[in-house]
Amino acid sequence: MHRTSCQTFTVMGLRLDVDLGDIFIAGVVPGPIADEVIILSTSEEELTRWAMDVDAPDADTAARLARQHCRTEADTGEQECSW
Repeated sequence: MHRTSCQTFTVMGLRLDVDLGDIFIAGVVPGPIADEVIILSTSEEELTRWAMDVDAPDADTAARLARQHCRTEADTGEQECSW
């Protein structure tokens, strides 16, 4: 078995306030930039902005891992990635 190389992607999206386990992914970009994302002064009603750096072999896998993380995070009550 051979290993797949990973790189860091930043996954950005919106989480539903009524169900933080659900996320609408807006984009996945290469590089660890979650801490540098500029928060706009506008607000989305019933949604929370979200960004997280994820190590994955490709962007699709990064998005899948982000969704999985949000579901797990909602189950434990932690919200480390929401703004």
